[in-house]
Amino acid sequence: MRTCQGFTLVELLLVMALLALVMAISAPALSRSMRERHLADEAARFLALTEYARNEAISQGVPTTVWIEAASGRFGAEPKAGFAGDARRVREFTVNEDVHFEMENAGQRNGLSEAIEFAPDGSPEETSIESVRMVDRFGSAFTIARTIDRYGYEILADARQ
Repeated sequence: MRTCQGFTLVELLLVMALLALVMAISAPALSRSMRERHLADEAARFLALTEYARNEAISQGVPTTVWIEAASGRFGAEPKAGFAGDARRVREFTVNEDVHFEMENAGQRNGLSEAIEFAPDGSPEETSIESVRMVDRFGSAFTIARTIDRYGYEILADARQ
């Protein structure tokens, strides 16, 4: 006598119900992880731009400014106004549409906030901002702040969340 091996409809429905339950439980955690990824990526990109600006100030021998246009979400690095730097090395970015900047005490020039200025020796000027906060539309935030030695910047977990 030959027996057929396989699954019954009830067994298949039970497995499908278990898979649906697992997905329903894990989906919110996955979506939160994905949306926080945009914020983390933007904070890392901004931090990388500060290092790029420091390197450009040193290599070109001119003060370099990291600027932010909070209203449009644009930011970039360029030689300080009035100094002759290589225009091909200017960088400009736009943050993800879910992320925006929150800044305090930044000087204004042509609608841009001069957030950080690096001297030709690579040190941040004392007039540079202490921190900039990046917030996503869900309320999560990262703060990019001066390091304890005041020579650079780092990403901090935001305590206001």
